[in-house]
Amino acid sequence: MTGAGFLRVKKLKGSGIIAVAARHNRRVIQAEMGAAGSIDPTRSHLNVTLTGPTTADDVGQLAKALMAAAGVGKLRKDAVMALEIVFSLPPGHDLDDRAYFTNCATWAGGYFGCPILSADVHRDEAAPHCHVLLLPLVGTRMDGSNLLGGKQKLMLLQRDFHKSVAARYGLHKAPARLLGPAKQDATVAVLRRLRETGDSALKSAAWANIRASVENDPRSLGRRTFSTVSA
Repeated sequence: MTGAGFLRVKKLKGSGIIAVAARHNRRVIQAEMGAAGSIDPTRSHLNVTLTGPTTADDVGQLAKALMAAAGVGKLRKDAVMALEIVFSLPPGHDLDDRAYFTNCATWAGGYFGCPILSADVHRDEAAPHCHVLLLPLVGTRMDGSNLLGGKQKLMLLQRDFHKSVAARYGLHKAPARLLGPAKQDATVAVLRRLRETGDSALKSAAWANIRASVENDPRSLGRRTFSTVSA
């Protein structure tokens, strides 16, 4: 298997943010669907929920119930309410993505040592990916900022994920994320290469989604593709 196993983590803050994230993950927000976004609604039936309550709102209620049971008191307005980890595979992969993402979710819960609220696999965008929502509950405290930490902790997180999960599926370690001018140059290079080679993706019904994925992260097509266009 060629390509990289990507992992991205973000802190979710604000009242009701867990339910909002869950609505996106369960494809409840109609404004995100169709031509205006990167989601292809004709493929949304391929999405699967690996774990978590049936509805998006119930995901939010589960978080509240777990905090109440742990005796968590009133939180600051800027408190981290959840950690959202997004795992992605390169387009055109030949892996059992359900098994891979199940292992990703299990690894996330074990690595952070906190409850998994939900895990949802999306196959209706350019790159298959999985959103895992974690409740940063440690004992009787919400400790999202410390769990995620700074740059050094993030490097260790990426290293452990690659060793524990991605490498076992033959995936490369994800390169550093491109930013600023480097990202713009790489995007232009990838799109130019696709046009020069007459890649079949250009005529695909999912081209709008593929292009959006490239513009978001030029390396999303995988290390091999990016190395080719960079040569």
